[in-house]
Amino acid sequence: MPNIQPSQDSLLTSDRSTELPSISIVVPNYNGGATIGATLQSLIEQNYPKLEIIVIDGGSTDNSIEVIKQFEPYINWWISEKDSGQSNAINKGLAQCNGEIVNWLCSDDLLTPGALHIVGKTFTNSPEIDVLVGRCHMEFITENVKQPLKGVNFWMVLFNRILKTGERSIIQDESNNRVYVKAPTLKQITLMPAHNPIPQPSCFYRRRLLDRNKPVDESYKYAMDFELWNYFLSRGVCWKVIDDVLSINPISGDNKTSVGGIEATYEVERIYKTYIKEWIPLTYWHRRLRYPLEQFIKRQRGGIWLYILGPIWVAITLLLAPFYGLERVWLLRWTR
Repeated sequence: MPNIQPSQDSLLTSDRSTELPSISIVVPNYNGGATIGATLQSLIEQNYPKLEIIVIDGGSTDNSIEVIKQFEPYINWWISEKDSGQSNAINKGLAQCNGEIVNWLCSDDLLTPGALHIVGKTFTNSPEIDVLVGRCHMEFITENVKQPLKGVNFWMVLFNRILKTGERSIIQDESNNRVYVKAPTLKQITLMPAHNPIPQPSCFYRRRLLDRNKPVDESYKYAMDFELWNYFLSRGVCWKVIDDVLSINPISGDNKTSVGGIEATYEVERIYKTYIKEWIPLTYWHRRLRYPLEQFIKRQRGGIWLYILGPIWVAITLLLAPFYGLERVWLLRWTR
């Protein structure tokens, strides 16, 4: 785990704990026995005075139940039974939440030290906030996971500067080339669903926003969080983005973020069509013109093809820009 410490002025002293909002965290799990212990430990070590932990296990066949039972004194409610998938598990957990602020934490993600105090203090000091988004450390923890291409990063940074789109979704930590920081901005959030700038474990929101029959759309297997963010955006809620790193997302190659592939892109495309009404959706052109280039460059891992196809991708982007808006077209990338 990276050694990430919050600044001193971000933490609340104990005598002000009565001002903090209650927070509920749902931990969905299926066969995550190797990692769920660290996830729960990161919650317990928050020492947050008004924390509710809900664990929803999908009938794991590994040692998950044994690990969960070790933390039982700190868990407010848990269950282990078969479900229809992660989205269903999250909804089960959200139905049990009593906190004013809620989020879910996958059983291989971690909260950084002091994260919940930062969240609680921010909501207390800014009662108008509906959704709070922080940064997230994304760490490649196994050698078999392909990291982002540095050449692609060069092209993206170069054209971002030329076009002045202000994008900064992924910032490389120069001290460790296996760690990246996902750093969303309010501008990027307003441009959803062209892309998803929000790191899920670093996004906290008021429970009253979950006013749908099923807060998380269970028809989505990979992009259920992205669909929820767009639902919030469509309702005109108040967002706040902070620079604090609130979570750590280990990328192992086995987690859903890594294996979603083409199915995940179909879900993202469906979300775009649901929340953006266009005669010919931008996603139609992207899937047929630019996405094949992205996939090819990713398979070739750079080389000369990067310098040949990269400018073609940019040229197509500029052709579409007058019809859909430069910033939206630029941000719509399913292989980053």
